[in-house]
Amino acid sequence: MWEWSDKLKLGKSSAFVKKDLRPLPLTNAEFEADFFLDQESSTKRQERWMGMVIEREFGGVLAFKDVRLPPPTVNDLATLLAHAMTRPPHYEDRQRPRIIHLRDRPQWQELLPHLRQLGMEAVLSDDLPRFDEAVVEWMQKDAAPDEPLFVDKIREDLKNPFPKRKRTSLDATLDFLHWTDGMLKAGYPSARKGTPAAYDPMSTVTIHLTLDEIETILTQTDIARTKKLKPRLEAMREAQQDVELSVHEWGRVMFSLFGGKQEANVRKQLMAIARKIASQLSEALGIEPPPSPNPR
Repeated sequence: MWEWSDKLKLGKSSAFVKKDLRPLPLTNAEFEADFFLDQESSTKRQERWMGMVIEREFGGVLAFKDVRLPPPTVNDLATLLAHAMTRPPHYEDRQRPRIIHLRDRPQWQELLPHLRQLGMEAVLSDDLPRFDEAVVEWMQKDAAPDEPLFVDKIREDLKNPFPKRKRTSLDATLDFLHWTDGMLKAGYPSARKGTPAAYDPMSTVTIHLTLDEIETILTQTDIARTKKLKPRLEAMREAQQDVELSVHEWGRVMFSLFGGKQEANVRKQLMAIARKIASQLSEALGIEPPPSPNPR
């Protein structure tokens, strides 16, 4: 769910892959790209945000995309631009534009150096005339015949900052996944960062889990399909002893706790087990625990 993240994700599993974009011809075209809130399609529970890329000279729409997990992030912009370059309505329009005009938003800063590496320059401003015009036309199309459309207000609203994302249970899950990934990576030296391994990833850590918690792991996660972990956990459950696994194996257990589509009450139970394991792991390894699920 990297689209949810405010940290830019490029390359594998993302749409913005430099090795796929670099072969495209670099033209003198100019793009405008941004996002807008579609009020007509939004509800109290779910806002609908749309992303759009416009070719500036002729006003053609090169990409038009829903934001899956609003409000928009830099990953949404990277995906939108990649689609405009590699999947325009007409194949012959595949290209890298010389200039991309973007609204001056702090969210976009992380992407700008990557655009420059591909020979494209980003121009930041408050006004995107082609984009704003297209949004007004979109809203005019959806507006009721007797409903006045305040064009100036629409244009001003497009300049507003995106709303802050409201934390949900998904945020807590992502926090745990990032923490688990970081915990596992800390067990290996990083030549790029010049840091040694914080611990041996194959070292064992003993964690106290109740029989019911072990049973939940065995029945409510994909650990049930593993050939090695399942029998070991079953043996420890039968012996009524604390669970002793390597750090690497504990990482596998942690990832499994968030891998299914269980009902809300089961997800809550799995989250509680994950938090318990993470607390004991962080203490045993001398590392920071995962962030609180409801940071102030």
